[in-house]
Amino acid sequence: MRRVLALLLAAALALGGCAALTEPEEPVEDWESYQPLLPEEQLPEEPEEPDYPAAFSIPYYRDRTMDPVTCAEGVQETAASLLYEPLFRLDEAFQPVPLLCESWQWDETGLICTLTLREGVLFSDGSALTARDAAETLQRAMTSERYAYRLRNMAEAAANRKGELVITLTSPNRGLPALLDIPIVKRTTAGQQVPVGTGPYQLVEEDGQAYLQARSDWWQGTALPAEVLPLVHAKDWDTAKYLFTARRVELLAADPTDDPTLVSGQAQAVSQPTAIMQFIGFNAAPDRLFSDAALRALFSQGIDRETLVNAQLAKLAQAAQFPVSPLSSLYPKELETAYSQEKTLSALRDANQDTGERKELTMLVSQGNAFRSASARFIAEGLSLLDWRVTVTELPWEEYLAALEAGEFDLYFGEVRLTADWDLTDLTGTDGPLNYGGYSNQVTDTLLELYLASDRQPETAGRLYSHLRSAAPIAPVCFKNYAVLTHPDVAEGLSPAPSCVFYKMENWRIHLAAEDDS
Repeated sequence: MRRVLALLLAAALALGGCAALTEPEEPVEDWESYQPLLPEEQLPEEPEEPDYPAAFSIPYYRDRTMDPVTCAEGVQETAASLLYEPLFRLDEAFQPVPLLCESWQWDETGLICTLTLREGVLFSDGSALTARDAAETLQRAMTSERYAYRLRNMAEAAANRKGELVITLTSPNRGLPALLDIPIVKRTTAGQQVPVGTGPYQLVEEDGQAYLQARSDWWQGTALPAEVLPLVHAKDWDTAKYLFTARRVELLAADPTDDPTLVSGQAQAVSQPTAIMQFIGFNAAPDRLFSDAALRALFSQGIDRETLVNAQLAKLAQAAQFPVSPLSSLYPKELETAYSQEKTLSALRDANQDTGERKELTMLVSQGNAFRSASARFIAEGLSLLDWRVTVTELPWEEYLAALEAGEFDLYFGEVRLTADWDLTDLTGTDGPLNYGGYSNQVTDTLLELYLASDRQPETAGRLYSHLRSAAPIAPVCFKNYAVLTHPDVAEGLSPAPSCVFYKMENWRIHLAAEDDS
């Protein structure tokens, strides 16, 4: 630390400029060793010592379960993620990376996947990880509120006689590994408030205090940035936010669009990518304007996504023209079209949308989120062109959902959490439960099936997205980012990945007040 301060002071002196130097009173014979001084009144102030905490504390809900299958998202999920590990972990590009799984293979039907687990993995109680532990965790996840949707295509998970994990599907999906970032717990402890896991830390409670203790027998064996992470009880989310702003905890993961005050000058924010897509949905019923695929595609082309993300959303999202994260290797960057209002106007005239007969269109958006409402209004204003006049109507959630189900809309601003296999069947497939616009196209359905079943997904994904560009069942707008917040200068090297705040934690460096300054 002293070396750092010395360097900072030297840099400050150097930046003082030649005009600040004074002539020495006596001739200088040894110019190589001469060090001129600034006048006392011009000496820069000594940099303030960073306000490091005594410990890197994180919030948790003391009286709620930390079982990763049933615990709530947010505060509890963040703390629990240090206790448990999944079969696969999604990297920064949503690519599944084997973790507790070592290898996997498919049978000829594409319905049965056999996974070999990594050897030498121990739970925090010293017992070995088994396929049965993984199977029973997944079986519980199949019926859980949190994971049931993503595992809706899973028929069974079981351990075979070879000690392998066998997963049986109801229909082929080669993207299955991307769905298996579900933390595994020891099966005999599943009913406990804090089940036993294989993660880098274990929870310890002493004298009414709780903390996470680094494990000496962790199978990965990589260095961790702190031996102890104290846990501070928060009654609820508002309490967790208070603890962070009061500097009683040092980390908080949040959706900044829900509470933009969290991302301020008092916090250091690192973006965490998500699979949460915001999009425009169309009423594609036969008697509606947007039954015409060409008009849907023109509407999508006329959305100024980059300005929306940069100006309206303060870069809290990533613009996307296709229903897959721009961070994914599957995203077809080469198929994107540059926004041009002039080209949109020209295309609308060519499509006979300049007759002088005004078309009043209604875009629905659910109340309760200022960013979402502002985005809907921005898009509506930008597309009130020629004969189109788009009016935004905000509705309470229940009324909004009822209007979608009844088809009482022209357009709606939607938000959906996609699964990382990028399965769009429910959103754009015929009779899909999230297909509120009634879009139906046999080519789309076929391409969706081919994409999921193919072992050459980059190729089949390209064909699917090329088709969706012209068919335009929806108009993707952007993918949201969450924010991982710390206090300035306390933590370095954070690189959160989807569903993992502590991704590559071995690269973190945490600065504490008790550190040796030498």
